[in-house]
Amino acid sequence: METGRVSGARRSGRGQETRAQRRPRRLGAILSLELILVLPILTIILMAIAELSFLMMGYQRVHSASSAACRVGTLPVGSSPALDQAMQQAAAQALDKVPMVAAYQMTYEVGQYPGDPVWVHVTVPMTAAAPDLLSVVGLSLRGRELAAQTVMRKQ
Repeated sequence: METGRVSGARRSGRGQETRAQRRPRRLGAILSLELILVLPILTIILMAIAELSFLMMGYQRVHSASSAACRVGTLPVGSSPALDQAMQQAAAQALDKVPMVAAYQMTYEVGQYPGDPVWVHVTVPMTAAAPDLLSVVGLSLRGRELAAQTVMRKQ
């Protein structure tokens, strides 16, 4: 009498797994290990790209502020306090971002006669222009500045 067993076939019980069943689990473990190793590096790269983008935008604003203040400085104005106020206002409008406007510093030299150079230098702390995202990995923006200088001829 036969019991219904097929000879040569492997039986797999609950505790036993075939080689084909074990393979997906091992592959998943390798993929999750790769993800654990690569994810922090990818995160740092993405944060660096974001911070660099903010810094480039901030530099563009600082350069625009320097150019706008220098342009105002080239115009003939009667009094020095009015010129100072007009240059400060032009720089603040070009910066357009509240933390940058609050933290910027501007130095300038205006020639007395037409044809003399007008020199404007604007600086803004990098922390006012961009979030300090990479300070976690030791690349802080503290103590660094964005600076732009513009020179034009007085009219």
